[in-house]
Amino acid sequence: MSWVLSTPAASLVLEVLEPTVDGAVIALPYRIVHRETDESVEFTERVTLPGDSTVTPSVRLLRLLALAAAPSYYKTCIPATVRVPSGLTQVERDFLVEVVAHGLGEFAYRNQVPQALRPGVEAPPLPEPEPHASVAHDPVRPLVAVGGGKDSIVTIESLRGMGVTPTLFSVNSYAPIEATARTAELPLVVARRALDPLLFELNAAGALNGHVPVTAVNSVIGLLTAERLGLDAVVFSNEASSSFGNITWEGIEVNHQWSKGIDFERLLAHASAGAGVRYFSFLRPLTELAIMRRFGALTGYHSVFTSCNRAFHLDESRRRLWCGECPKCHFVFLCLSPFMGREALQGIFGGRDLFADPDQREGFLELLNADGRMKPFECVGEPDECRAALTLVSRHPEWEGHPFFTDPAVAACLVDEAGVESAFGFSDDHLLPASYEKAAREVL
Repeated sequence: MSWVLSTPAASLVLEVLEPTVDGAVIALPYRIVHRETDESVEFTERVTLPGDSTVTPSVRLLRLLALAAAPSYYKTCIPATVRVPSGLTQVERDFLVEVVAHGLGEFAYRNQVPQALRPGVEAPPLPEPEPHASVAHDPVRPLVAVGGGKDSIVTIESLRGMGVTPTLFSVNSYAPIEATARTAELPLVVARRALDPLLFELNAAGALNGHVPVTAVNSVIGLLTAERLGLDAVVFSNEASSSFGNITWEGIEVNHQWSKGIDFERLLAHASAGAGVRYFSFLRPLTELAIMRRFGALTGYHSVFTSCNRAFHLDESRRRLWCGECPKCHFVFLCLSPFMGREALQGIFGGRDLFADPDQREGFLELLNADGRMKPFECVGEPDECRAALTLVSRHPEWEGHPFFTDPAVAACLVDEAGVESAFGFSDDHLLPASYEKAAREVL
């Protein structure tokens, strides 16, 4: 195995092999090959789907899943070439190129390996499959992805309000996800994804590691799950700000949330067209502040939701709902604060006032883009939204006179009324069916 890490990238090829299906289990095989010696290292990732095992998965979706999951293995040694021996349609080739170039943007930037963004692709050309007639009606049996956070909760309650009963879905499961499903009193179906253990051995031996487009993988697993359950849509809860990047570098916009953004949504919707299941994000037209305002009224969920990554730590002993120290905790505390009572908000964070903690000051300044600070590489909103939230909470009677707002660096980030108003807009850049767009507008 060690030869992989010591071999020049030009001599290495990542082969994406054909997925196979055995009942509920999808096997995704990959192989890293040395061009000159034919030495190879093989990986097999496994995805276990819930539902009826007599339903044969769509070949179109299986192939997209193999391509979406490939970056986890590609990033270990950045082979100069990605090879798909069975061939690629033009749509599949475009999908692979975009998932690598943009889905690995943060990984490449942090590791300073721009060559990771544009590997050569070797694959015989395949004809596009015959087009299928598009579904004429709006979806009525949606599968809604749940991560335990505020966004999917707003989606759940909005769909309930439009008379649609969603089935909830996650890839693997954690306590906040299960608590959300219990509170919503809706069924939760869980798919299981297991990376090949050899990947962790390579990482321990010094392979490059970093952020991969996990939402791209989970989205395709969602489509396969919906197909298996006889549902007609996969609905995510990615908002407008997830399309806002962190930095422009090497000719691309590096965006931690790329696979949650509108460009990926369009990419997958196009690549999966004809599979019989629609894919879109319900919250796409909405800003974070509009979503926060709606969530502030959903008090039944306040004790169970989380956005903090610590809640999903691999080591169960280190899991907690809120750490109060990461960008996601800072973001939720700041942007929910205008829409909740002070005591209730601090109660979510174990009684802590994060504004009063000097150790958290820099984290808030990063969210506010104070003095040009970079937006954190996390799933947080745009600086303009954060500045609008800051302005609103500074006017909140329960926070009046708080020293945080008189800090010169913080005070410089306050905005005028137009800046606040713009943070509650509704974007036309979305893929929502008509009835879902109407429901999304009612969130405002």
